[in-house]
Amino acid sequence: MTKSIEVEVRILLKNRPAVEREIKKRGAKMVYFEKLKDYWYCPNHAKNFEQASTDKTGFALRIRKSIDNYTGKQTATLECKTLCNGKDHAMCNEYCVDLQDTDQMRKILQSIGLREFLVINKERTIYQLDETKFCFDDIEGVGRGLEIEIMTRTDVEKTHQRLVNLALDLGIAKQEILEKSLTYLAMKKLAKF
Repeated sequence: MTKSIEVEVRILLKNRPAVEREIKKRGAKMVYFEKLKDYWYCPNHAKNFEQASTDKTGFALRIRKSIDNYTGKQTATLECKTLCNGKDHAMCNEYCVDLQDTDQMRKILQSIGLREFLVINKERTIYQLDETKFCFDDIEGVGRGLEIEIMTRTDVEKTHQRLVNLALDLGIAKQEILEKSLTYLAMKKLAKF
C-alpha cells in the first residue's frame, strides 16, 4: 500500500483577513484554534541555521506543545519530517507520536547528540474545506503565514501545482509563496547557536 504524503504550499501573508474571508466564502469551516510552542532540534555539531536545516540534516525534529484555545486541553507530541525526494520542501513524510513527559523527551534528545536550537511560539487557526486544510499562523517574531495542505497517495507534483493554483485563485501573490517553510524563515531570524 502506498503511504500518504503531506503536500503543502507555504505562504508569508500580506493580507490574512482577505484570504480568510475568501476561504470562508467558499465554504471552509474553522475546525481548530490553538497556541503552539515548538522546540526544534538539530545535531550538536550544527553551527548555524543552514547546518541545522532539513537540507543538511535530512530531517526536521520538534517537540510540540499545544493548547486548544476553546477547551484548554494541553497535548504534546514528538514530530519528525523528512523530504520525500531529498530536496523539495513542499512534499514531506511526516511522523508523530504522543508524549506524556516533554521534559524527559528533551533529556533523551540531548543525550543522543541533539540540541534545541529554536523555540517558536505561534497561534494557529485551522480551516477545512473538503480534503484541503488551511493553517493560518501568527508566528511570534516572524509574521503571519498560511499553509495550504493535503495528504495524498497520488501524484504529488500535480497535487502541489493544484495547491499553488488554489493559492493564486484566493488572491495570494506569487511572491508571497515560499520555497521553504515558515519555520525556515524563523530559523534564519530566531535560531540560537
